[in-house]
Amino acid sequence: MKTRRFDFNWKPLQLQISFSVDGSVPDKQNYSTDTQEYTPDYTLTPLIIQPIVSVIDKDEVIGAGRINHALTNIRWYENINGTQTLIGTGNSNYEITTSGGSAGRIKVKRNAEPKVPITLVFYAEYVDSRTGQVMIIQGSYLISCGSASDQVRVELDAADQTIFNPLADPQTQTVKAAVWLGDKPCDASKYALVWEVLDGSTWRTAGSDAVMDYDITVNSNGTVTINRWLMGDEMYLRCRVKYSADGNPGSVALTDASPQAIASFIRRIPKYEFDFTGVPYNIPAGLLNIAPTAIIRTTNGEIENAEKELLPLWYIATNKASGSLSYSLVAHGKSPIIPTAKMDDNYGGVIGLDVKDRGYAGAWEDGTDDAIFCDADGDILIIH
Repeated sequence: MKTRRFDFNWKPLQLQISFSVDGSVPDKQNYSTDTQEYTPDYTLTPLIIQPIVSVIDKDEVIGAGRINHALTNIRWYENINGTQTLIGTGNSNYEITTSGGSAGRIKVKRNAEPKVPITLVFYAEYVDSRTGQVMIIQGSYLISCGSASDQVRVELDAADQTIFNPLADPQTQTVKAAVWLGDKPCDASKYALVWEVLDGSTWRTAGSDAVMDYDITVNSNGTVTINRWLMGDEMYLRCRVKYSADGNPGSVALTDASPQAIASFIRRIPKYEFDFTGVPYNIPAGLLNIAPTAIIRTTNGEIENAEKELLPLWYIATNKASGSLSYSLVAHGKSPIIPTAKMDDNYGGVIGLDVKDRGYAGAWEDGTDDAIFCDADGDILIIH
């Protein structure tokens, strides 16, 4: 008798495990030391974690797909600070499903300590029906809790950058700060605001220089008022928060990590055009002066009281038969009186207008030693 032996050489099964959160309860918490509340609170609404175990059989004997219903010896372990403990049936902090299509599901009914995560370790066994081999399935899931006290933030009701047009915008702007603890307004007794302005490359406390802080006022209601007409070309404003959960913000030192918000204010005059009227086409004999009027416009029309920010400069040149003309500054202002003395009897003259930005208003300063000029009452003299 001749025989031939046939053996089955099964390819190893490929097991895969993943985890998903069932329901709308997230797997990350926050704890507020202010209210002593968890968000979300798993003791009220449990967190549901579903392990999903699937198999791939390259020999196609076992159908590919999810095999939770075939899992045996399902266990979960709780690991906190490196100490791992089996979650038994008597543990009221958890509820484990051990059979059916949702086998392995765990309901978490306890809260994690702030900054002390809970690692849940999953264990199950699966019997390969082809070979009878018991296969081990393991995975882990992290539950973390942050402190809402770390989520103090400050917001300003001013844009990150505000363009100040001195031709049209109000001179002053009040900026208000709002402090939040998590998603709730912070108790005013637990924080203090520190307003700062950028001086060169250094932040300094606003209002600390009673003389030089003429462009900003720190109010007692959590606001500052900026005189944008006096601030210069730009101002950078920073608000930092001293927060104390114990209600003693005065004892808190400011650091680079302190909650802060920054806003900038930029002086910028929009593009404008100018022309003049009131000049006769021909100068009558014996006319000693002419009285032109400057007209300055933007896209919104003629600017009222334009001389506050813009300076009309008037020039005149003696006309000649050929060659370049030499202009002399003879007047300034919107409606000057310009003498005709420089006009040639034969060729006449040429009148010219230019309009310049006066620049920002500021303290009158001695260019030699940077001293500030004050009046008899000690108030700073402002020039523009």
